[in-house]
Amino acid sequence: MAETITVENFAEYVGTDDTGDFTASCLTAGHALVDKFQGDAEVPAQVHVQAVFICASEIFHRRNSPQGVTQFAAMDGNPIRAAKDPMNAARELLRPYVSFGV
Repeated sequence: MAETITVENFAEYVGTDDTGDFTASCLTAGHALVDKFQGDAEVPAQVHVQAVFICASEIFHRRNSPQGVTQFAAMDGNPIRAAKDPMNAARELLRPYVSFGV
């Protein structure tokens, strides 16, 4: 992969100054999940980077979503549920490049 993802890049992506252990562990977990889903498929470097950022940011923001409910509310006043699978959006981004055999 041509692009290296650093904790500093990820911290900027999620809007934090924290580049410590928690942020690094979220990035590591996101990277592992994307790599597992991607397997041996050839994915453009920038798509891979975005997928890692998206997945890792889902994991990062979970600490602010107790019981899967975000701190934001819908316009009608109902709470919004956070996705249980951090790969939801990343999977869709990678799907055109990852083929599944039957």
